[in-house]
Amino acid sequence: MEGTVGIKEWILPEQDPAQLALLRAQTGLPALPCAVLCARGCHDPEQAREMIEGAGLADPRLLVDMDRAVERIRRAMEEGERIAVYGDYDCDGITSTALLTSYFQSVGADCIYYIPSREKEGYGMNKGAVDFLHTQKVGLIVTVDNGISSHEEIAHAGTLGIDVVVTDHHTPRDTLPAAVAVVNPHRADCPSTFKYLAGVGVAFKLICALEEADGEELLEYYSDIVALGTIADVVSLTGENRTIVKHGLAHLALTERPGLLALMEVSGVSQDAVTSEGLAFGAIPRINAAGRMDRVDDAVELLLTDDVPYAQELAVSINAYNEERKKIEARMIEEIDGILRENEGILSQRVLILAGAGWHHGIVGIAAAKVLEKYGKPTILFSIDGETARGSGRSIQGFSLIGAISACAEYLTQYGGHTLAAGLSLPADKLEAFTAQLLAYVDAHYPVMPVPVCRIDCVVHPENLRVEAVEPLALLEPFGQDNKPPLFLIRSLRIDGIYPTTDKKHIRVRLFGGTESFYAVYFRMSEERFPYITGDVVDVVAACSVSEWGGKPQLSVKIKDLRLTGVPQESVLLGREWYSRFLDGKIACPVNSLFPEREDFALLYRYLRTAGGFRYGVEELFFRVFPSGMEYAKMLVALDVLEEMGLIARRGREEQAPIRLVPTQSKVNMDNSKILMKLKS
Repeated sequence: MEGTVGIKEWILPEQDPAQLALLRAQTGLPALPCAVLCARGCHDPEQAREMIEGAGLADPRLLVDMDRAVERIRRAMEEGERIAVYGDYDCDGITSTALLTSYFQSVGADCIYYIPSREKEGYGMNKGAVDFLHTQKVGLIVTVDNGISSHEEIAHAGTLGIDVVVTDHHTPRDTLPAAVAVVNPHRADCPSTFKYLAGVGVAFKLICALEEADGEELLEYYSDIVALGTIADVVSLTGENRTIVKHGLAHLALTERPGLLALMEVSGVSQDAVTSEGLAFGAIPRINAAGRMDRVDDAVELLLTDDVPYAQELAVSINAYNEERKKIEARMIEEIDGILRENEGILSQRVLILAGAGWHHGIVGIAAAKVLEKYGKPTILFSIDGETARGSGRSIQGFSLIGAISACAEYLTQYGGHTLAAGLSLPADKLEAFTAQLLAYVDAHYPVMPVPVCRIDCVVHPENLRVEAVEPLALLEPFGQDNKPPLFLIRSLRIDGIYPTTDKKHIRVRLFGGTESFYAVYFRMSEERFPYITGDVVDVVAACSVSEWGGKPQLSVKIKDLRLTGVPQESVLLGREWYSRFLDGKIACPVNSLFPEREDFALLYRYLRTAGGFRYGVEELFFRVFPSGMEYAKMLVALDVLEEMGLIARRGREEQAPIRLVPTQSKVNMDNSKILMKLKS
């Protein structure tokens, strides 16, 4: 799926020079790390120290019901009762399962694990699994990374004489399941001080409580696995999670676990330079692939085994699952693109909801993330299998996906998740009604939809882009959710050269500003799709770091976003919203922000005729033709009218679609446009 969503909202915090100078004086930190900390609201020296060094781990007994969980598990261990760890098939659930199973085995407990089949059983507990565990003489089920929504299944376990301890971190519903203990930091009555643990983090807290430890010592044993699941679940990398991941990355650099060593080898993650980003793009997708391809036990066994040849064999298999996953994903994305081309009205929806018969249920979540990335709208994709529709959704900051789905719970047989990601199931014949109700909910609760944002930390001048200035940014690692790699705005740079990489998948751009020139890489951007030419003056948002090349430190600049200098951001963002409302037809919008004047048509068509069309999308066209004056929504309407009158052609209303001129010999009367008539009326 080439292309990405159009213009993002650039958000640049105001910096107080006095505050920045004070923090530097109090901490002794270099300029760029201090500027980033201040931009992110960290003005206190103690806060800064915590970000650099990590926070302490809180008493695990602060989690409500932890005492009940510990008492029941200890009784099971003392009486030789069989315990089943009931996990989930994503990386957080897999690492949680391996972590707790490993601990129980190490203390001599009678323990087995169970993770449901993604394809056959779906997410969370199910009665069939409970029945199976009953045949295995299980007396206690301990859930990890699931269970908070399993009311009926836990009640069913009770009828079979099986107790359940829930450990989870997903959003609870109004009532809790009738388990022996429900350990979840998001419980309304939970007094724990840190709420953003991943499922594996909650499981780790359970081990700490069982060992009557605060966790510092246990990090030496388990932080590698806990860090892996924490990074995978994209939870906030602040507070205790930051401490866990910081320890975990150091542990991974020294780990002797055969499975982790084999996994890092096939993933291309160097043990000498383990980073959260390296794991997120290398090891973690492979663990997830095992779950997506319904081979989740291979991933659990990889983390549990002490057998080196077996670990290497499993790692090779998991790598192969990931390659197969990529192929299936590519086919699904191609089909989705086709659906959107044939049904362009879907793109006017404020949430994109698509369904396909036979779509791989394990892949719809990652495909939804790709669709979101391209179109900048919350996305839910459903796999239709017989009479059941199983979906997975992804969202953007500011739009609660689980909130919207919960409002349509009457149609759902199962659902759960977070603000930004959720899973759900419903009868296929209810999908149309569900879609209508969800879109109505969005209209009622989100008068203006959030847009994708690019949060910039500070402005950097080209002359400050030096190794010695950028290198101290490493103090802020590990990077992840709520502690992203810093982004810097570099203004008014002239493009002096554009060079494709050998494989043609990326480009290097030579930029000049002030008295300095430097190269920046733009990943996943081809020379053909790059909308700028040598001589253009652009503002660039970039991530900067230092890496070794040929044994020497080298500056690395990665372009994350760029636009022509002087772009009217607010006009585009507001215009996009007005135009969407106009297409929607449900929400009123001001006609004077939509109705193009005759001279607007003339200027736009003249530019397109001179340029022979335009292949870089409507936003770039707007920046070229109307750097000031016209409103963006008017230009979008003007393009629709030109297409209606047969003067141009394009592929749907996708913002990045190229525009092609259509030869015509006769004059066109714009007064005959049905679109303009609709606006006038």
